[in-house]
Amino acid sequence: MSIPRLNFLFTVAFVAFALSGCADQAPYIHNPSEFNRQSPNFAKEIKDREGVNICYNKRSTTVQDLLAMAQAECGKFGKEALFQKHDYLQCPITTPARAIFKCSKPGA
Repeated sequence: MSIPRLNFLFTVAFVAFALSGCADQAPYIHNPSEFNRQSPNFAKEIKDREGVNICYNKRSTTVQDLLAMAQAECGKFGKEALFQKHDYLQCPITTPARAIFKCSKPGA
């Protein structure tokens, strides 16, 4: 291969990689030990949930989206979601923000 062709291929690959990082990523429930095979709960259904951590990109996710996700997840266990805080650097780079909700019994 010639040098100009390699430069062109490298440039195309770099632009594609850079643009993929800008793509909107849907919010999701984050479980840091999800792939830890040493965890006692590995590959088991959750029987109760004390809280929900949601990773999201604040450019493409609204507060209403986060609250709806948290309410739906806590609601599976007869609980309601209460916002606790948000932080950064705990989720992947495409979804750098994390919202932390506590699941509690209604009226508690």
